[in-house]
Amino acid sequence: MKHGGVRWINGRPEKLRDFSVNLNPIYPDFIEGLINEAIKEKVYLYYPDNYEKLRENIAEIYDVDEDYIGVFNGASEVINLLEPRVVPEPNYVEYKRSYIYFAEERENYFIYRLQGNKVIISNPNNPTGAKIDLKEIKKFLEEGKDLVVDESFADISLVDSAKKFVKDYDNLLIVSTFTKSLSIPGLRIGFTIGKRSKELEKNSPPWRINSIAYYILSNANPKEIKDFFRKSRDLLASLLENFRIREERRRVTIYKSFAPYVLVRFPINVRFINSYLRSKGFLIRDCSNFVGLNEFYGRISLRKDYQELVNEIDEFLSNSSI
Repeated sequence: MKHGGVRWINGRPEKLRDFSVNLNPIYPDFIEGLINEAIKEKVYLYYPDNYEKLRENIAEIYDVDEDYIGVFNGASEVINLLEPRVVPEPNYVEYKRSYIYFAEERENYFIYRLQGNKVIISNPNNPTGAKIDLKEIKKFLEEGKDLVVDESFADISLVDSAKKFVKDYDNLLIVSTFTKSLSIPGLRIGFTIGKRSKELEKNSPPWRINSIAYYILSNANPKEIKDFFRKSRDLLASLLENFRIREERRRVTIYKSFAPYVLVRFPINVRFINSYLRSKGFLIRDCSNFVGLNEFYGRISLRKDYQELVNEIDEFLSNSSI
């Protein structure tokens, strides 16, 4: 599967503990209440309006001017509206590439630097979990070069957002989503922060946000969301600090991550690992379709119950004849 995730069988999602899709390790209780409220109010009977309240809430959450906000049907819609750009690899597979170059891979981490005139990057990087320094971003912008920063995981990661630069630099666009940070992949809410947002919205279809998703994010309390993000980052710091896979004879490499997922290089094809894990009710992300990686790389989402998954991986590697 191109992006990971469980399969839908006969119209229902497969019952697996899915570590292949990167979501917040915790789920916000207030979202459940708003979903139930939206259904009770039968908001699905109505077209969403012009998204003013949604933009207002997003602007308050990120402490930016409302005029800089654009709303879309997930971050993927924004990415599809962008022209091809230079991409440092490995990176998110859906970016349109005009040219690629490779990040510097050290023993257990990646270093991403900016090259070219029109670049798109993810921060933290998907799939490696690496981060890019804001000094590097600012220097690139000061040179007048065009930059899109995909911050789809930034709200719940140990990285600094570039949003503070949007007021001073017309050549910066930030792309993000609530899909990951609020653990609502089925409710498609993406947004941009930057002076190009209105221009991008003009090229997107009307009614692109469904009424239930619009109701939830328009009625959620921005302060509650910001508090939830802080709580999520605190939890992530603890999960990352304690994440271990048995590294006997240096057969496994765990890459340093600042994101709610970790990249792992295994001594065996991830397809075989996943075959075993499926029999135990688990799934991780096969990273063989990321440029610069291969069939030995897997990405593991940091759910709170990851230790049970790791125990199964340890068991499989211990019994494998490698």
